[in-house]
Amino acid sequence: MAFHGIEGIRLWHWPTRHRPDRYARTHAKLAVADRRSLLVSSANLTQSGVSRSIEAGLLVRGGAAPRRVAEHIVELRARGVLEPVRIGEA
Repeated sequence: MAFHGIEGIRLWHWPTRHRPDRYARTHAKLAVADRRSLLVSSANLTQSGVSRSIEAGLLVRGGAAPRRVAEHIVELRARGVLEPVRIGEA
């Protein structure tokens, strides 16, 4: 799995058992660094996703958006909606 095992990176996912129905999906990918930089993207950051697809993303540096997204992720984790990624899951 891309980025798994890189020191300082924590990966979270929305397990299917927490989704409202079997059609619910997560497509947007979010990455927040130090609550100051935010990447929002549709890209699957895998070799296949990068080499076979055209994707788009937005990098935000500064302002309220990185902090607010980080707070939202913290809340989803606290409520048990998001769980840590474990190899073989997600």
